[in-house]
Amino acid sequence: MAHQSMQLDRRQATTIRGTGQFLLCLVCCIWSIGLTPASAVHPELVEAHVTDLDMILEISKFRSGAGHDFTYFRDTLPPTAMTAIAGIDNFFATDTSEPESSMKHYYSPHDAHKQENGDNTTIPVYAPFAGSITRVIEEVREEDPSIVNKRVEITAAADTDYTAVLFHLNLDDAYPQIFNDYPTIDGIWTHQDDDLAYTTLEVEAGDFLGYADMRLSNDFDVALLFNDTTDDKWVSLFELMPDSLFFDYEARGMDRADTVISKAFRLENSVTWGERNESDWIEFTAVPEPGSLPLLVTALAWLWAGQRSRGAPRLPQKRL
Repeated sequence: MAHQSMQLDRRQATTIRGTGQFLLCLVCCIWSIGLTPASAVHPELVEAHVTDLDMILEISKFRSGAGHDFTYFRDTLPPTAMTAIAGIDNFFATDTSEPESSMKHYYSPHDAHKQENGDNTTIPVYAPFAGSITRVIEEVREEDPSIVNKRVEITAAADTDYTAVLFHLNLDDAYPQIFNDYPTIDGIWTHQDDDLAYTTLEVEAGDFLGYADMRLSNDFDVALLFNDTTDDKWVSLFELMPDSLFFDYEARGMDRADTVISKAFRLENSVTWGERNESDWIEFTAVPEPGSLPLLVTALAWLWAGQRSRGAPRLPQKRL
Protein backbone atom coordinates (compact mmCIF):
# COMPACT_ATOMS: atom_id res chain seq x y z
CA MET A 1 0.00 0.00 0.00
CA ALA A 2 2.85 2.39 0.84
CA HIS A 3 4.41 1.68 -2.59
CA GLN A 4 1.10 2.46 -4.34
CA SER A 5 0.74 5.66 -2.30
CA MET A 6 4.23 6.79 -3.35
CA GLN A 7 3.38 6.16 -7.02
CA LEU A 8 0.18 8.18 -6.64
CA ASP A 9 2.09 11.04 -5.03
CA ARG A 10 4.57 11.03 -7.90
CA ARG A 11 1.73 11.14 -10.45
CA GLN A 12 0.08 14.07 -8.61
CA ALA A 13 3.40 15.93 -8.45
CA THR A 14 3.96 15.37 -12.16
CA THR A 15 0.45 16.65 -12.94
CA ILE A 16 0.90 19.72 -10.77
CA ARG A 17 4.32 20.38 -12.29
CA GLY A 18 2.90 20.03 -15.80
CA THR A 19 0.01 22.35 -15.00
CA GLY A 20 2.40 24.93 -13.60
CA GLN A 21 4.60 24.75 -16.68
CA PHE A 22 1.54 25.16 -18.92
CA LEU A 23 0.35 28.23 -17.00
CA LEU A 24 3.83 29.74 -17.08
CA CYS A 25 3.99 29.15 -20.83
CA LEU A 26 0.54 30.73 -21.25
CA VAL A 27 1.55 33.83 -19.29
CA CYS A 28 4.72 34.18 -21.37
CA CYS A 29 2.71 33.91 -24.59
CA ILE A 30 0.27 36.56 -23.41
CA TRP A 31 3.15 38.83 -22.42
CA SER A 32 4.91 38.32 -25.75
CA ILE A 33 1.92 39.50 -27.78
CA GLY A 34 1.30 42.51 -25.56
CA LEU A 35 -1.87 41.35 -23.80
CA THR A 36 -2.56 41.57 -20.11
CA PRO A 37 -5.50 40.49 -17.98
CA ALA A 38 -8.28 43.10 -17.87
CA SER A 39 -7.69 43.79 -14.18
CA ALA A 40 -4.03 44.65 -14.90
CA VAL A 41 -4.68 47.31 -17.54
CA HIS A 42 -4.90 50.04 -14.89
CA PRO A 43 -3.66 50.03 -11.28
CA GLU A 44 -6.24 49.76 -8.49
CA LEU A 45 -5.71 53.35 -7.37
CA VAL A 46 -9.23 54.06 -6.12
CA GLU A 47 -9.35 53.49 -2.36
CA ALA A 48 -12.47 55.37 -1.30
CA HIS A 49 -15.99 56.11 -2.52
CA VAL A 50 -16.46 59.58 -3.99
CA THR A 51 -19.73 60.07 -2.11
CA ASP A 52 -22.23 58.46 0.26
CA LEU A 53 -23.77 55.73 -1.91
CA ASP A 54 -26.90 55.59 0.24
CA MET A 55 -27.79 59.03 -1.11
CA ILE A 56 -27.43 58.03 -4.77
CA LEU A 57 -30.29 56.87 -7.00
CA GLU A 58 -28.43 56.09 -10.24
CA ILE A 59 -25.09 56.41 -12.05
CA SER A 60 -24.48 56.95 -15.76
CA LYS A 61 -22.30 54.56 -17.72
CA PHE A 62 -18.95 55.38 -19.30
CA ARG A 63 -19.52 56.37 -22.99
CA SER A 64 -23.18 57.07 -22.29
CA GLY A 65 -25.36 59.67 -23.96
CA ALA A 66 -26.04 61.43 -20.66
CA GLY A 67 -25.21 65.11 -20.41
CA HIS A 68 -22.99 66.32 -23.25
CA ASP A 69 -20.11 65.17 -25.43
CA PHE A 70 -17.05 64.56 -23.27
CA THR A 71 -14.43 62.77 -25.36
CA TYR A 72 -11.74 65.14 -26.63
CA PHE A 73 -11.42 68.82 -27.52
CA ARG A 74 -13.30 68.98 -30.83
CA ASP A 75 -13.58 72.77 -31.16
CA THR A 76 -11.66 74.51 -33.94
CA LEU A 77 -9.84 77.47 -32.43
CA PRO A 78 -7.36 80.06 -33.75
CA PRO A 79 -3.73 78.89 -33.90
CA THR A 80 -2.77 81.13 -30.97
CA ALA A 81 -5.45 79.51 -28.82
CA MET A 82 -4.38 76.01 -29.82
CA THR A 83 -0.76 76.90 -28.95
CA ALA A 84 -1.85 78.04 -25.49
CA ILE A 85 -3.91 74.88 -24.97
CA ALA A 86 -0.99 72.69 -26.05
CA GLY A 87 1.05 74.12 -23.18
CA ILE A 88 -1.49 73.18 -20.52
CA ASP A 89 -0.90 69.95 -18.60
CA ASN A 90 -3.90 67.61 -18.32
CA PHE A 91 -6.12 69.95 -20.31
CA PHE A 92 -8.27 67.28 -21.96
CA ALA A 93 -8.08 63.90 -23.66
CA THR A 94 -6.22 63.86 -26.98
CA ASP A 95 -7.43 60.47 -28.26
CA THR A 96 -9.45 61.52 -31.32
CA SER A 97 -10.54 57.96 -32.15
CA GLU A 98 -13.42 58.10 -29.69
CA PRO A 99 -16.95 58.72 -31.03
CA GLU A 100 -19.10 61.36 -29.35
CA SER A 101 -20.18 60.24 -25.89
CA SER A 102 -19.89 61.11 -22.22
CA MET A 103 -16.70 59.48 -20.95
CA LYS A 104 -17.36 60.13 -17.30
CA HIS A 105 -19.85 59.03 -14.66
CA TYR A 106 -22.77 61.16 -13.49
CA TYR A 107 -23.91 60.52 -9.92
CA SER A 108 -27.60 61.36 -9.52
CA PRO A 109 -29.02 61.55 -5.97
CA HIS A 110 -32.57 60.78 -4.90
CA ASP A 111 -35.22 63.36 -5.81
CA ALA A 112 -35.16 64.84 -2.30
CA HIS A 113 -31.62 66.11 -2.94
CA LYS A 114 -31.64 67.54 -6.48
CA GLN A 115 -33.21 70.07 -8.86
CA GLU A 116 -35.64 72.32 -6.99
CA ASN A 117 -34.90 70.37 -3.77
CA GLY A 118 -31.14 70.55 -4.20
CA ASP A 119 -28.59 72.53 -2.23
CA ASN A 120 -24.80 72.63 -1.97
CA THR A 121 -24.46 71.43 1.63
CA THR A 122 -25.92 67.89 1.64
CA ILE A 123 -24.25 65.41 -0.74
CA PRO A 124 -20.64 64.89 0.46
CA VAL A 125 -17.79 64.36 -2.00
CA TYR A 126 -14.55 62.60 -1.06
CA ALA A 127 -11.12 62.11 -2.65
CA PRO A 128 -11.03 58.73 -4.45
CA PHE A 129 -7.29 58.30 -3.82
CA ALA A 130 -4.32 59.99 -2.20
CA GLY A 131 -2.80 62.77 -4.26
CA SER A 132 -2.30 66.46 -4.84
CA ILE A 133 -4.82 69.04 -5.99
CA THR A 134 -3.30 70.22 -9.25
CA ARG A 135 -6.07 72.50 -10.52
CA VAL A 136 -9.21 74.25 -9.24
CA ILE A 137 -11.42 76.09 -11.73
CA GLU A 138 -14.52 78.17 -11.16
CA GLU A 139 -17.62 76.99 -13.01
CA VAL A 140 -20.86 78.88 -13.59
CA ARG A 141 -24.16 77.11 -14.21
CA GLU A 142 -25.59 78.17 -17.58
CA GLU A 143 -29.21 77.97 -16.39
CA ASP A 144 -28.48 80.39 -13.55
CA PRO A 145 -25.19 82.39 -13.63
CA SER A 146 -25.60 83.14 -9.93
CA ILE A 147 -24.81 79.49 -9.18
CA VAL A 148 -21.01 79.17 -9.03
CA ASN A 149 -19.11 76.05 -8.05
CA LYS A 150 -15.70 74.43 -8.52
CA ARG A 151 -14.08 71.82 -10.75
CA VAL A 152 -11.29 70.07 -8.85
CA GLU A 153 -8.46 67.95 -10.28
CA ILE A 154 -6.45 65.53 -8.12
CA THR A 155 -3.33 63.83 -9.46
CA ALA A 156 -2.69 60.44 -7.84
CA ALA A 157 0.34 60.19 -5.56
CA ALA A 158 0.90 56.51 -6.41
CA ASP A 159 0.88 57.12 -10.17
CA THR A 160 0.98 60.65 -11.56
CA ASP A 161 -0.30 59.44 -14.94
CA TYR A 162 -3.80 59.46 -13.43
CA THR A 163 -5.84 62.55 -12.56
CA ALA A 164 -9.34 62.51 -11.08
CA VAL A 165 -11.62 65.37 -12.14
CA LEU A 166 -14.59 66.14 -9.88
CA PHE A 167 -17.15 68.62 -11.16
CA HIS A 168 -19.58 71.04 -9.51
CA LEU A 169 -18.33 71.13 -5.93
CA ASN A 170 -18.92 73.49 -3.08
CA LEU A 171 -15.26 73.09 -2.20
CA ASP A 172 -14.19 73.10 1.43
CA ASP A 173 -12.25 76.17 2.58
CA ALA A 174 -9.20 74.05 3.43
CA TYR A 175 -8.38 73.93 -0.29
CA PRO A 176 -7.66 76.78 -2.73
CA GLN A 177 -10.80 78.05 -4.44
CA ILE A 178 -8.84 78.90 -7.60
CA PHE A 179 -5.55 77.18 -8.41
CA ASN A 180 -3.42 76.69 -11.52
CA ASP A 181 -6.13 78.20 -13.72
CA TYR A 182 -5.83 78.26 -17.50
CA PRO A 183 -4.15 81.25 -19.18
CA THR A 184 -6.33 83.93 -20.71
CA ILE A 185 -7.42 83.19 -24.28
CA ASP A 186 -9.46 86.01 -25.82
CA GLY A 187 -13.07 85.08 -26.40
CA ILE A 188 -12.75 81.73 -24.62
CA TRP A 189 -11.85 82.22 -20.95
CA THR A 190 -10.09 84.62 -18.62
CA HIS A 191 -7.35 83.58 -16.22
CA GLN A 192 -8.14 83.97 -12.53
CA ASP A 193 -5.43 84.47 -9.93
CA ASP A 194 -4.66 81.65 -7.52
CA ASP A 195 -6.28 81.70 -4.10
CA LEU A 196 -3.50 81.89 -1.53
CA ALA A 197 -5.67 81.45 1.58
CA TYR A 198 -5.74 77.68 1.91
CA THR A 199 -4.42 75.04 4.28
CA THR A 200 -3.39 72.18 2.01
CA LEU A 201 -3.16 70.78 -1.50
CA GLU A 202 -2.52 67.20 -0.35
CA VAL A 203 -5.35 64.74 0.20
CA GLU A 204 -5.65 61.18 1.41
CA ALA A 205 -8.15 58.67 0.04
CA GLY A 206 -11.54 59.41 1.57
CA ASP A 207 -10.70 62.98 2.62
CA PHE A 208 -13.71 65.29 2.58
CA LEU A 209 -13.52 67.71 -0.36
CA GLY A 210 -16.84 69.50 -0.02
CA TYR A 211 -20.42 69.05 -1.19
CA ALA A 212 -21.91 68.45 -4.61
CA ASP A 213 -23.74 71.53 -5.88
CA MET A 214 -27.19 70.12 -6.63
CA ARG A 215 -28.96 73.48 -7.03
CA LEU A 216 -31.09 73.18 -10.19
CA SER A 217 -29.07 70.08 -11.10
CA ASN A 218 -29.84 66.41 -11.67
CA ASP A 219 -26.33 65.14 -10.93
CA PHE A 220 -22.64 65.79 -10.37
CA ASP A 221 -19.86 64.07 -12.30
CA VAL A 222 -16.50 62.34 -11.98
CA ALA A 223 -13.92 61.72 -14.72
CA LEU A 224 -10.46 60.15 -14.82
CA LEU A 225 -7.72 61.24 -17.21
CA PHE A 226 -4.95 58.78 -18.05
CA ASN A 227 -1.72 60.17 -19.54
CA ASP A 228 -0.86 57.31 -21.88
CA THR A 229 2.46 57.16 -23.72
CA THR A 230 0.83 58.34 -26.96
CA ASP A 231 -2.47 60.03 -26.06
CA ASP A 232 -4.29 61.32 -23.02
CA LYS A 233 -7.39 59.18 -22.52
CA TRP A 234 -10.47 59.21 -20.35
CA VAL A 235 -10.94 55.97 -18.41
CA SER A 236 -13.73 54.79 -16.15
CA LEU A 237 -13.47 55.27 -12.40
CA PHE A 238 -14.46 51.62 -12.03
CA GLU A 239 -11.48 50.44 -14.07
CA LEU A 240 -9.28 51.56 -11.17
CA MET A 241 -11.51 50.25 -8.37
CA PRO A 242 -10.62 47.00 -6.53
CA ASP A 243 -13.25 44.32 -5.94
CA SER A 244 -13.17 45.00 -2.20
CA LEU A 245 -14.51 48.52 -2.83
CA PHE A 246 -16.78 47.65 -5.75
CA PHE A 247 -18.56 45.20 -3.43
CA ASP A 248 -20.57 48.15 -2.09
CA TYR A 249 -21.85 48.84 -5.62
CA GLU A 250 -22.64 45.16 -6.15
CA ALA A 251 -24.71 45.24 -2.97
CA ARG A 252 -26.85 47.83 -4.76
CA GLY A 253 -27.37 45.62 -7.82
CA MET A 254 -24.55 46.98 -9.97
CA ASP A 255 -22.54 44.77 -12.35
CA ARG A 256 -18.99 45.92 -13.10
CA ALA A 257 -19.29 44.83 -16.75
CA ASP A 258 -22.33 47.10 -17.10
CA THR A 259 -20.51 50.26 -16.00
CA VAL A 260 -18.83 50.78 -19.40
CA ILE A 261 -20.37 50.95 -22.88
CA SER A 262 -17.83 49.52 -25.31
CA LYS A 263 -16.19 51.66 -27.93
CA ALA A 264 -17.30 49.21 -30.64
CA PHE A 265 -20.95 49.55 -29.57
CA ARG A 266 -20.76 53.34 -29.48
CA LEU A 267 -19.18 53.46 -32.93
CA GLU A 268 -22.14 51.49 -34.29
CA ASN A 269 -24.77 53.28 -32.17
CA SER A 270 -24.32 57.03 -32.10
CA VAL A 271 -25.68 59.19 -29.30
CA THR A 272 -28.81 61.33 -29.63
CA TRP A 273 -28.10 64.23 -27.30
CA GLY A 274 -30.83 65.78 -25.20
CA GLU A 275 -32.88 62.60 -24.85
CA ARG A 276 -32.78 60.31 -21.84
CA ASN A 277 -31.92 56.72 -22.68
CA GLU A 278 -32.61 54.33 -19.81
CA SER A 279 -29.79 52.05 -20.96
CA ASP A 280 -27.32 54.88 -20.24
CA TRP A 281 -28.03 54.61 -16.51
CA ILE A 282 -27.64 52.06 -13.73
CA GLU A 283 -30.26 52.45 -11.02
CA PHE A 284 -29.37 51.29 -7.54
CA THR A 285 -31.50 48.70 -5.81
CA ALA A 286 -32.44 49.09 -2.17
CA VAL A 287 -29.93 47.88 0.42
CA PRO A 288 -31.30 46.15 3.56
CA GLU A 289 -31.13 48.24 6.70
CA PRO A 290 -28.11 47.44 8.90
CA GLY A 291 -28.88 44.46 11.11
CA SER A 292 -32.13 43.48 9.38
CA LEU A 293 -30.63 40.64 7.34
CA PRO A 294 -29.01 38.85 10.32
CA LEU A 295 -32.28 39.16 12.24
CA LEU A 296 -34.22 37.68 9.34
CA VAL A 297 -31.80 34.77 9.02
CA THR A 298 -31.98 34.12 12.77
CA ALA A 299 -35.80 34.22 12.73
CA LEU A 300 -35.96 31.76 9.82
CA ALA A 301 -33.50 29.45 11.58
CA TRP A 302 -35.59 29.45 14.76
CA LEU A 303 -38.77 28.84 12.75
CA TRP A 304 -37.19 25.92 10.90
CA ALA A 305 -35.88 24.44 14.16
CA GLY A 306 -39.30 24.74 15.78
CA GLN A 307 -41.08 23.05 12.86
CA ARG A 308 -38.55 20.24 12.85
CA SER A 309 -38.87 19.62 16.59
CA ARG A 310 -42.66 19.43 16.36
CA GLY A 311 -42.63 17.10 13.38
CA ALA A 312 -39.85 14.77 14.51
CA PRO A 313 -40.95 11.25 15.57
CA ARG A 314 -40.56 10.39 19.23
CA LEU A 315 -38.04 7.72 20.11
CA PRO A 316 -39.42 4.79 22.15
CA GLN A 317 -38.58 5.13 25.83
CA LYS A 318 -36.49 2.39 27.34
CA ARG A 319 -38.24 0.50 30.14
CA LEU A 320 -36.40 0.06 33.34
